[in-house]
Amino acid sequence: MTERISPPGPGGATAPHEVALTVSAPGEVGPLYRRLRGLPDLTVVRQRARPAAGELGVAEVLQLLVPSSAVLAVAIRTLPAFIRSRRSSVTVTMTRGDETVTVTGTNLHDPAQALEFANRLLPRD
Repeated sequence: MTERISPPGPGGATAPHEVALTVSAPGEVGPLYRRLRGLPDLTVVRQRARPAAGELGVAEVLQLLVPSSAVLAVAIRTLPAFIRSRRSSVTVTMTRGDETVTVTGTNLHDPAQALEFANRLLPRD
């Protein structure tokens, strides 16, 4: 169960695709949210999720409302620089349906790989 803690983009705009984004270090959700919400054509919604069975606390999830694979690829391409700028190791996991992509600071050396990850998460436009 998630609880919205910030409104969607201007005018309540939505996109045809939603991708859930989780961060391994809870303290890095806010900085990543601020970085992603500045990208054009991407709406980012910050939500609280209830913990899974046997877990304590509240997790935060970033919901990306994405109009196309190209916009998602731009968002994915920003992640390695964000991850490398952190003081501790951070991993970002993106999920849509049954498909999951994990981005670390070292697994996106080739810009074309961002498009490959985007295409795995979204159907072709």
